[in-house]
Amino acid sequence: MFINKSHLKYSMMSQYSIIQEAVLRFWPEHASTLSKAQPTSAEKKLLQDEISGLILTLTGNDLERHVEGYRWMCRMVLEEEMVFRRTGRYRLASFAETDRLVYSDAALMSKYMDGLLLSQILWSNHLEMLDYYINDFLGTGTDVKSHLEVGPGHGLLLYLAGRVIAGQLTAWDISTTSIKHTRSALVALGASADIRLAQQNIFDDSSNAERFDSVVISEVLEHLEQPQAALLALKKRMSRGGRIFINAPVNSPAIDHIFLYRSPEELVDMVSASGFEIESVRFAPASGYTEARARKNCVSISCGVIAKCP
Repeated sequence: MFINKSHLKYSMMSQYSIIQEAVLRFWPEHASTLSKAQPTSAEKKLLQDEISGLILTLTGNDLERHVEGYRWMCRMVLEEEMVFRRTGRYRLASFAETDRLVYSDAALMSKYMDGLLLSQILWSNHLEMLDYYINDFLGTGTDVKSHLEVGPGHGLLLYLAGRVIAGQLTAWDISTTSIKHTRSALVALGASADIRLAQQNIFDDSSNAERFDSVVISEVLEHLEQPQAALLALKKRMSRGGRIFINAPVNSPAIDHIFLYRSPEELVDMVSASGFEIESVRFAPASGYTEARARKNCVSISCGVIAKCP
């Protein structure tokens, strides 16, 4: 009987190791960077492997393509980092510029989305935010009848919410293409929840709109010209006592980042100034950095905030 040795090999590997091996086969010079991103606790390693399994489901037979997208994204971030170091600001400053140069380029966006998907377990700050979301937001939420995610992207956060929230799940994005991408991802993951996906702008009139008990806006605010206006708009959409999960990076240059948070406190203060009551915060520096060193050198820090609508 013929035995597929390659399949046997992969079946004995962790889910994360399959992705790691694929990355290093294509990009061996990245080994040092990946080693710096490895979690130290057993709980984080289990989370990394679980999320890796979901990612492998989404990549299907196109893992190599996603690895190529990841390598492209890392190089893009490095180029934007050089501009940031030289000028002290992000390259673009308006949504119109970003839409014309980035979002309207289908081939570029495909590579970008592929790279972002793998970064969820290859970058320690992204994995840390997933841990914060799962354990501190989803894990402590009670009696959620309606949940909203703005900008669901690759669909991972929405899928994870669907595993623990019995109420109605809704996701909004201003792009019909993005909504189609999220829908395909949820189908691939086998999401059983009745999830409503809609092209919707959060700035549309909300005077008589549905109210949500739970809201997620992750890695979206840095793409907006006026992120506080977005927070104020979402607050109008929330039930009294509802909780919101916010995740945004500081000092994090990328081709589509236009709003620059220069410290974690800037984001926390913006959330407070928008009328939310801060429940908890978590700051996760880029792989290989302590928070103190990242602050000193203006290196990217992912900032998570969980807050309540009074």
